[in-house]
Amino acid sequence: MRGMAYQKLGQIDQARACIRQYATLGCMEGLDEAELQVVQEFKRKAEIHRYALEIEAGQVELLEGYVNLLLEYPEERLSGVKVITEAAVRHGWRIDFIIQILEEKVDGSGVGIDSLNNDDMYHYCYQKALYEQWMGRPQEAVEFILKAMCIADRLGMERHIIKCTAVLESLREMATEEQIEQYRVFLEGIK
Repeated sequence: MRGMAYQKLGQIDQARACIRQYATLGCMEGLDEAELQVVQEFKRKAEIHRYALEIEAGQVELLEGYVNLLLEYPEERLSGVKVITEAAVRHGWRIDFIIQILEEKVDGSGVGIDSLNNDDMYHYCYQKALYEQWMGRPQEAVEFILKAMCIADRLGMERHIIKCTAVLESLREMATEEQIEQYRVFLEGIK
């Protein structure tokens, strides 16, 4: 947890040090089977967090390994695709194929807007909207920003609704009439 906090604060070296600490728990001796399973879980989490940290830092060469790890652990896919999409926007990566593979797996895993991962789903939809906008696909960007707005509203995340509104307004001229109507209905519903 401390490693993720350092990561969020942008203190990459401290985050790496924390991840190394819980990745090396396997050197403990005299553990029973249940304790060994806990240690293995920490090692797996450390590997996933290490990949996420390095991907966010711009290590594009690690994408394949991270995607393979996400495919192996379904419970990590949504947060992983969020990390990858955010990094793609930040670093200018074209990752349509990777996103498609992971989206199919996330959709097939039953993780949806009503899942326990709503916060990750919001951030993913928001980042995907930015990615689609950057890729020159404004209608797709509007679809994802509308999804992000709905999730933010359900979670009571007002400041995120404001961020989404700013993105949507920048895309308004390229949105379809149907999308503008969805937006209007949404705005009327939050009054």
